[in-house]
Amino acid sequence: MSSFYIGTKIGDSGICKYTNDFFELVLKQKNYQFLDSSSDFNHIVSLLSINDNIHLEIGLFQKKEIKILLYLLKLQYKNITITLHDPPLFKFPFYEFKNQFLNKVSKFFDLYFNSFNAINPYLNNIKYIYVLSQKGVSIVKNKYNLRNVHYLPHIIDIDKIEYSKTTNNNFIYLGFIGKNKGIEYSLQLHQNILQIHPTIKFYVVGKAMGNEVFYLNYLKTKYHKNIEYLGYLSEKELDKVFDNATFAPLFFNSYKFYYPFSGSILYALKKGKIVLSNSTNTTLELIENGKNGFIFTGNLAVDTQNLLQIFEDTNKLEKIKDEIPVFLNKKFSAAEVNKYFKN
Repeated sequence: MSSFYIGTKIGDSGICKYTNDFFELVLKQKNYQFLDSSSDFNHIVSLLSINDNIHLEIGLFQKKEIKILLYLLKLQYKNITITLHDPPLFKFPFYEFKNQFLNKVSKFFDLYFNSFNAINPYLNNIKYIYVLSQKGVSIVKNKYNLRNVHYLPHIIDIDKIEYSKTTNNNFIYLGFIGKNKGIEYSLQLHQNILQIHPTIKFYVVGKAMGNEVFYLNYLKTKYHKNIEYLGYLSEKELDKVFDNATFAPLFFNSYKFYYPFSGSILYALKKGKIVLSNSTNTTLELIENGKNGFIFTGNLAVDTQNLLQIFEDTNKLEKIKDEIPVFLNKKFSAAEVNKYFKN
């Protein structure tokens, strides 16, 4: 019996970066062999025996991994585990059609009439379903009435945790550019702050996909004072930009149908940045207000005043910087993940 990990490290998504860290820091030590899901489908499944341990990363856009998973489950492979990155959505829609209208009907059925009967036989045959947040675990269990769902902490390389020595009040945003990301609220907050602190800069790092390109152009036109839109940056370039900022404003709109874990917040914390966020999705599992970051209200006037007060309390800011690596070590180290991952 062998153990295989199926995923891909190729790409800019959070799942790709997670896959690399999870394999290098956890699964490699458990003698898992890595199989790149971008390889030929038939080649991948030809390597797998029915008694092998197989772990896959499953997200809304991991279509190859979902195809492999469903194929193996239909063949009654029993030792399959997955990490579900967009709980509770396993496959969306479960029944896909090339016809756009039929696809919309299928999505409507999944969201409002619950595709329990279609999905549940597959989910029940997965040995362990791991979810990266406690809230996500609860939602998946309740939606599908499952007992095989478990919490698995996100993974970070603790050797790469940084302590920020930056003492300015500059901002940095990191992530895909989209309306659901709440980036416009960050830009509005920055513009308000400029009336009192006219030299504060805002670095926006990330790219827009598809129709969101129009949204990015709108943002560039409306918000431009002391703002640098840098697009996608390599890791080396990103390090230099992060050194220029103290605060990472990462606000989110509430997602209606799924509850992903924020890799952007975790990455900003790893860089030693003080995160400013709101209490949506799974943010409260990452940010404890006033201890390792700040949770804002969503009221622009109130949050502007709060931020001005935060700027003045330099002692508290230094305490938060000290707390960040302690928090990350405690919750997201490889040693902690190993406690939860059942070999």
